[in-house]
Amino acid sequence: MATFSVRFKGLLFKKHYEQLHDAGIVYLTNEPSVQIGMIKTGEPINTVSVEADSEQEALEAVEAALGVDATVFSGWECGRG
Repeated sequence: MATFSVRFKGLLFKKHYEQLHDAGIVYLTNEPSVQIGMIKTGEPINTVSVEADSEQEALEAVEAALGVDATVFSGWECGRG
């Protein structure tokens, strides 16, 4: 299996962190989607790390871990990481 980084936009709550942890997905960082000078705004861009056989499986694993809430997140990206 390879390690993939999955990025997506949206606000994570405590339950989401717990769901990711329970699924064996490592939460790495979040960053603002827009930063103007010192002002950070917009939906945060979250990055997680997951082991999977392909990018598609990595995306599916993160979406499955988030359950029905996965539909409120956007801008899904995946790559080797």
